[in-house]
Amino acid sequence: MWTRRQFLNLSLSAAGMSTVSAANNRGAPYKFGVIADPQYADAPPLMGRYYRESLRKLSACIDELNQHDLEFTVTLGDLIDRDFSSFDPVLECYEKLKSEHRLVLGNHDFSVADGDKGKVLKKLGLERGYDSYRGSGWRTVILDGTEVSTYRYAKGDEWDAQCKEMFGAQKQAGASWARPYSGALHETQLKWLESELKAADEAGERVIVCNHFPVLPAENPHNLWNADAVVEMIRRYPNAALYLNGHNHAGNYAHDKHCHYVNLKGMVETETDSAFAVVTCYDDHITVEGFGSEPNRPDLR
Repeated sequence: MWTRRQFLNLSLSAAGMSTVSAANNRGAPYKFGVIADPQYADAPPLMGRYYRESLRKLSACIDELNQHDLEFTVTLGDLIDRDFSSFDPVLECYEKLKSEHRLVLGNHDFSVADGDKGKVLKKLGLERGYDSYRGSGWRTVILDGTEVSTYRYAKGDEWDAQCKEMFGAQKQAGASWARPYSGALHETQLKWLESELKAADEAGERVIVCNHFPVLPAENPHNLWNADAVVEMIRRYPNAALYLNGHNHAGNYAHDKHCHYVNLKGMVETETDSAFAVVTCYDDHITVEGFGSEPNRPDLR
């Protein structure tokens, strides 16, 4: 069994709690598992990334998570590092998971041959990359930051040309966030996100947002291309309590108004240890319990 390294206590602001009706404060904690960047490939280590070891670490992680009473487990993107054939052994590991598995798309999930790019969503059992789930006064919103990107679509695809044109224009303009390994939400998805935040607010629900790409701290080279638009939207909805992401394997943290932004460390980064977490949502605070190399963080009030 994994040793429990630490807790991150995130106090929800009074503003965030004001939108929650007494009926939704049920008292029972809302608990789920979080994994970021297993990034498996049948390949030797490179630049501190241990691709083959991810299967062993993921299997041990799932054994630990299965000992918790979880509403679900979310993987914050990058199941694989490369090659469509890498999906099979990773998905076989997840078959042992007792809780429901919710999946976020990452950039490496599309590091496959052009002819396989259009098969990725079906392989992962997804109709589209973004969705939402409700339970116990909470709404979990899954975002798809690969929707506008330079790697998701096959060459010759109309979307591929448009995305690369957009990226090129921003790169030429000197945008610090214009990196080919990140991506953006399309305008349609941004509108959908706002509709989810609004509907949750009207229903007295607090919101957890999950994406592969970070949006804060600002001026981070790993950030979503339109991170500012997402942050500004979250600022308008005090019921948005937590934003979870991977992508930046070193991990990170930010706090902006009523929302906590937690960047989990990448599982692929360690040879023998691992990194994952269990999040527990209470009426007045959230606890993030780290396992393996998930770093200690200060107590946030």
